[in-house]
Amino acid sequence: MNSAKTVTDIHGIAGNTLMLYFRMFMVMGVSLYTSRIVLEQLGTVDYGIYSAVGSIVVLLTFLDGAMSLSTVRFLSFALGRNDTAGASRIFRTAFSIHIILSLIILLLAETIGLWFLNHYMKIPPSQLSAANWVYQCTLASFIFSILRSPVSSVVIAHEKMKIFAVLSVLEVVMKLMVALSLTLILADKLKAYAILNLGASVVFTAINVIYCSRYFPECRSFRPIYDKEQFRPMTHFMSWSIFGHLSWIGKNQGCNILLNLFFGPVVNAAYALAAQVNAALNGFVQNFTTAINPRITKTYSSGEFVQSERLIIYGSKISFYLLLILSFPILIATKPILRIWLATPPPDTAVFIQLVIINSLIESFTYCLGAGIRATGEVKLYEIIVGSIHFAILPLAYVALYYGLNPQSIFIIMIILSCVALYARLAILKKYLKSFSILKMCRIVFLPAGVITAILTGLFVLYKMNNLDEIINPFITIATSALLVIALEFLIGFNPSERKFITKGFASKFAKYKHN
Repeated sequence: MNSAKTVTDIHGIAGNTLMLYFRMFMVMGVSLYTSRIVLEQLGTVDYGIYSAVGSIVVLLTFLDGAMSLSTVRFLSFALGRNDTAGASRIFRTAFSIHIILSLIILLLAETIGLWFLNHYMKIPPSQLSAANWVYQCTLASFIFSILRSPVSSVVIAHEKMKIFAVLSVLEVVMKLMVALSLTLILADKLKAYAILNLGASVVFTAINVIYCSRYFPECRSFRPIYDKEQFRPMTHFMSWSIFGHLSWIGKNQGCNILLNLFFGPVVNAAYALAAQVNAALNGFVQNFTTAINPRITKTYSSGEFVQSERLIIYGSKISFYLLLILSFPILIATKPILRIWLATPPPDTAVFIQLVIINSLIESFTYCLGAGIRATGEVKLYEIIVGSIHFAILPLAYVALYYGLNPQSIFIIMIILSCVALYARLAILKKYLKSFSILKMCRIVFLPAGVITAILTGLFVLYKMNNLDEIINPFITIATSALLVIALEFLIGFNPSERKFITKGFASKFAKYKHN
């Protein structure tokens, strides 16, 4: 790191990330415990029904996801230029567009989605009525999440990660309270769970709106406006993001629906648990990317293109390392962890978790690459190419399952396509950010990551061949493997100057803590 500006930015991002890590540990712990309670209270079939029915609504989130990303990008761009008035117009324009999106989603969900639920989903006849309740409540909860999305975007664009962390922890605590409430309910727990989640969503939306309208100038007015200067570029950006988000959601939730069509709710339960573990792990790295992505946009908007490249490269490197620290211990001790967590997990849960983690490790390289491309505003080519690659999993997975392959084949296809999409992102970023060097990315990021992965893969094979996961205490395995990953990343993953920078950073933090 030979730039004072890079060091300053990394220090600022590190401060934000530490707060987000506190949020992540709270969210991950509470979320995993909540999943255990919900699985115990609903049972495997009802838990699978809730996951599968919810997937229909989640498939529609590509619209909201595209606009949320657009809002963060445009707000960060304006704030990077110190354009407060422009940021206010962007927020009100974004709120107007989100209202339109909520109406579109409501129309699609109450027609196509409802028809699909009642005619094609594999739901036990006795639970069809409850499944419809789940669907309507999930849809209403999602509408509220759309309406609070512009407010959340303001918090991220301002890099107020302490506030973001507090709000996130509050949300999962409310979900835990909903799960614990199921232990007091004797009637239809599936229906009750959906209604209680809707109530929590309404309360959480109100808290977000009240807080942000008080502390952020952009949120003082929620009156919808049509600002041609902002509306057109934002909708243009969004229109090309929609396909990419549709493919992303389709890749995850579409696969869940395919598993329901071919195998039923029990496999959906295993998929949902794997997705839960994956979301918790990804929360670890997404804390970092949530902190760094607005900074990438701001440095680009102010013309600091070389600094943007540095943030993208080192952001990609650290994203992979952070995820690997948590994921490798779970990969190597999946079955013991599942026995402790769930006692009797659904079949295939362990292998689903392992495969989805491998896919996430590959995708962790792409978060900052995508942020760099979006900072340029040139998203048309990016969304078409990468979106097409991701969307291809659905027809390929359908063919694989149709010809009798097992459920794991979906994840194998997903991993292969993620590798192809990573290469595409590198080529597209090079096209629009001339200062970006793929060779430098390979030297700084992929080469050391590949060496570390090769070493850990060899250790994983030896561990499994000798059945050590059934002999060694899982807590010892988890702690030892995490320390091993940290040591390899420090010794192999960073060069001497980077190790010196990290050591000085920890020394200064320790000295400050000791002094206080």
